[in-house]
Amino acid sequence: MTGAKTATVMFAGHRFRAVTDVAFYATQERYLRAFVPEHQLAPPCGEKTTVRIRHDADSFQNRMARAAGAPSLTVVPFRGEPYRSCQLEQITWWRPGPDTHLPQDHLYARDAAGRLSVLLNPGAVRGERYLMRVVREVVMRCAENRGLTSFHAAAAAIDDHGVLIAAPSGAGKTTVLTALAAHHRADLIASDRALITADASAVAGVPISVRIGGGTLSAVARREGLPNPHTLPDAFGSTRKAALTPREFARAFSSRVQETAPLRLVVIPQLREEDHRLRSRVLGAAQARTTLSTACCTPYDEDWREPWFAVRTRPVDDLARRAAAVIESLIATVPVLAITAGVHSPDLLERIADTVTGRLL
Repeated sequence: MTGAKTATVMFAGHRFRAVTDVAFYATQERYLRAFVPEHQLAPPCGEKTTVRIRHDADSFQNRMARAAGAPSLTVVPFRGEPYRSCQLEQITWWRPGPDTHLPQDHLYARDAAGRLSVLLNPGAVRGERYLMRVVREVVMRCAENRGLTSFHAAAAAIDDHGVLIAAPSGAGKTTVLTALAAHHRADLIASDRALITADASAVAGVPISVRIGGGTLSAVARREGLPNPHTLPDAFGSTRKAALTPREFARAFSSRVQETAPLRLVVIPQLREEDHRLRSRVLGAAQARTTLSTACCTPYDEDWREPWFAVRTRPVDDLARRAAAVIESLIATVPVLAITAGVHSPDLLERIADTVTGRLL
């Protein structure tokens, strides 16, 4: 392809080819590789996806104008981010919803053969980010087609012992992840979505930025590469957080981005805006089942609401049955440890890290 360069990377065993303009290649390739795992990579699944990223003012303005004038439907593939979907010459286009907070500087497209592209206005701010939305969607669809189940969870590895940290937003997943990295140099596997194999024997990551709050940052000794906590609200559970790529987070703690690990422990954090001391207990089967079912994102994900770039090929009922079977396997083979604590209790991160590793190692 004239005037284009290609970066090839692997995520969760799926091969991606990112084809972009020569002038944009260095920026896109650098950002893409900031998400690529460095250790214990998933075996290749044999699937591959090519995404073309283009900067073209004339094409962007033309497609945006045509899409705005075509019959369209509102879709919300990700919570709080409405797009307008339309068909132009057998190509499905998605444009940011008008009168929304979304920047009007990008378009996504999928043609009749399933080829994917991102069309950017040359003035797009940090346009390199839009590719990762496509990558994440394809990773999750490919994973579910191969029998993996997705959880709203972070994940880490300590001496190749995998820890799944499952909980809803605001419960303390990133705080536990940071505690393990800061005090035991745990490798990062996942920050917000983790994949569990059909037999519940291993955990793998989905490439998503690590969003970390001011309260958690304040509890960590200052490290190069971490944001200044004073630029963020220090209230626990605040929605305004700093975003780090996986490699930025790992390097701040002299650890690595690891893709897979044998699963040895599930942690359910329940951190609250108080000063109660840390308590932990292994959940019984019934409570573990309820908690894990709530955290399960297959087939319904509270954030990634509907497939768009990658078509779902398995029936929803089949996915739900397989997810239920994975949860039963987890309960039967892996301890599920609930940790409750007040975020203002002294030495919280160190206590969390010691509690987890005491059960794990």
